[in-house]
Parts: sequence; C-alpha cells; structure tokens
Amino acid sequence: MTGCTASRNKGSMSGTGFSSNELLKQVNAIRAKGCNCGGRSYPAAAPVQWNSRLADAAGLHSSYMQRTGRLTHTGRNGATPEKRVAAAGYKWSYVAENIAMGQQNTREVIQSWLQSPGHCRNIMSRSVAEIGAARSGKYWTLLLAASN
Repeated sequence: MTGCTASRNKGSMSGTGFSSNELLKQVNAIRAKGCNCGGRSYPAAAPVQWNSRLADAAGLHSSYMQRTGRLTHTGRNGATPEKRVAAAGYKWSYVAENIAMGQQNTREVIQSWLQSPGHCRNIMSRSVAEIGAARSGKYWTLLLAASN
C-alpha cells in the first residue's frame, strides 16, 4: 500500500469549489483502497455516510475561522470539535476534525489532508461512521464521527 491520492473529477463543481457529494465519494474511495498515512499503512475501511448535523457544525466552524481569519481547532469560548458536534445535536462516541485553508476545490483539500499523517489517519479511522464538511471562503472543516 503506497500513498493515497484524491481522484480527479471531470464533473462540474459548485461555485465555491465544494461539493458534499464529491467529498463523500472521495473519502469513501480512499477508505475502500486503504492508505499509507505518514509511513503507516491502513487497510481498507468501511464506507462512511453523510450527516447533516456534522455538516452544520462544520459550517459554523468554517464560518468562525473565516470571520476571525484564524485556522484553529478551538472555536469561540474554547469550543472543541466535540463540543461543537454535541451543540449541533449529534450524540457522539467518537469525533475527529480536519481543517484546512486555501485549497480551491474538494480534490485539493482531500489531497492536502492525505499529505498530513494525522488528517489522513482521521480519514482512515475505523471508528468513523459518518462525516460532514463545509467551506467558508478559504477555510474548510471536515468532521468525522460515530454516534452513540
């Protein structure tokens, strides 16, 4: 198992360069193949489902980063990914978060996350059952979780 890459999409993208359907397809394609994250091989993992509550929480955090001009996992009043997910009404047993800044489209942000061992591990985690993501300006948030 060598490194992973995001596949090129010949289809159209939205004006923001973000497509939830494309992101879900990319993540599941990577999980289906397995991936080498920073020298550690991860076997194929089960596909994940899209969750609108996670997407809403991701959207709020991307908007926060856009407003403040800061790439950070800690939100307003010290809010962590776990607190943001719970506030969105998602009862979680596992939560991870990938953030990014500056990528132009879904393929670029996925490729960026795959180049980071920690973000790649989050994508490949067998603990993850659902994802939600959002983009605000140049800021991206991907929440990866499993419910109780």
